[in-house]
Amino acid sequence: MIFKYHSQTGFESVDMSVTPPIDPGPYTTPEQVRQVNPSISLEDDLTMPIMSAHALVWNSIVANGCGENYPESQLALIEAWLAAHFQQVQTGIITSESAGGASQSVSIVQEAYLMNTLFGQQAMLLDTNGCLATLMAEIDDAKQGRKRKRVTFNWLGKQCPRRRG
Repeated sequence: MIFKYHSQTGFESVDMSVTPPIDPGPYTTPEQVRQVNPSISLEDDLTMPIMSAHALVWNSIVANGCGENYPESQLALIEAWLAAHFQQVQTGIITSESAGGASQSVSIVQEAYLMNTLFGQQAMLLDTNGCLATLMAEIDDAKQGRKRKRVTFNWLGKQCPRRRG
């Protein structure tokens, strides 16, 4: 039997009869990311933001089964918004501009994670199963020294009738 270690739950057995999914590579394109954020110029290299977004989508949504019901089109949308988020975090968020003296103020907030930008917020909204929100909560709990408790229920009886009301 093979075991894997999960930071929240400890050691878990791995079912080796199930073939792990194969990473197909990014679901989104630079053009889709530029549609999400038109302020990204054609000269901006989006390789790292797209790869970062894909790593997050693949590891936090696809490979762990959290978003198993998502079609590729939804994954592409989430990934495009995440890539726009990472691009904005990389370049900073413009907080003020002026034309006469040609100055510009940029801020980068590290602690807000995906809530830091409107793009990250939209990605979380498109993730209707809450995979990214769960990840953000786990990161926040880990930084605060809190351990998440995982509760599972198994029902061994007949299916309960649905209540009408």
